[in-house]
Amino acid sequence: MEVLPTHHFVCCVMALFVTGCAGQASKENITKTSTTEAQQTLPSGVAELNLKEFYKFPVGPLGLEPAQKLLSLKDKRVRVTGYMVKEEEPTVGLFMLAPLPVSLAEKEDGPADDLPAATLFVHVPPADKNKIIAYRQGLWQLTGILKLGNQEEANGRMSYTRLILD
Repeated sequence: MEVLPTHHFVCCVMALFVTGCAGQASKENITKTSTTEAQQTLPSGVAELNLKEFYKFPVGPLGLEPAQKLLSLKDKRVRVTGYMVKEEEPTVGLFMLAPLPVSLAEKEDGPADDLPAATLFVHVPPADKNKIIAYRQGLWQLTGILKLGNQEEANGRMSYTRLILD
């Protein structure tokens, strides 16, 4: 095995670092542009809520605490963007939205899963309450009434945040 001289190694590491940073900068610009465009097309009477804004950070001695913005939007129309949680056994009239792509293996894992704390339980409109919403990958942008408080869901999980779709 050939060992590179130190200056070659440093140059390679710097090249990888610069390339990675350049790629990250372009992703940030795309995200900022998309967010700005989304805010411009926000219907009147609807507030934008990011899943990452659900809880105070850092987590304190009391555990997760709802953020003031989340509490202020209780029972109001909000628009939330996130990823549909992929479930082995979806529930009629209900699905979950997370800040990152998540797949659940209920049969194998049971309640021991990787759902983020900021998972939003989405209830479909009454006309679709008996339908299973098919999984679709990618970002979803949903609008509805935000409900807060502990509640047992039809899938057996406890929720704190729910979105009742328009």
